[in-house]
Amino acid sequence: MSTNQDAPAGDAGRDLRFGLHEALDGELPHETVERMRRHTVDCPECAEEWEQLQLLKELVRRSCADRAPSALRDRIVLQCRSVTVTRTGADGTSVTVTRTTTRRSGPAR
Repeated sequence: MSTNQDAPAGDAGRDLRFGLHEALDGELPHETVERMRRHTVDCPECAEEWEQLQLLKELVRRSCADRAPSALRDRIVLQCRSVTVTRTGADGTSVTVTRTTTRRSGPAR
């Protein structure tokens, strides 16, 4: 997801990829998720990222929900919640930021 230009105060300029996992897990307000979905209509790159992550989450849910040991499910959830963003400035310098959300709400889905 690209930078969110119409985000509420305090979220302006925030890269929506940081909320993608939470959006797909039902952990964000409905209005925020809808704003993200509207963005994907006009942004093929973000639409593809949304769809790929959604498919990955569905695959993990189907494959691991009842069969995988809880430690493995926890590791998978943690890895799926990591987002890395690299930005390259006009001068050619790059900044890479990785964010991992570790909180978990309820049972593995």
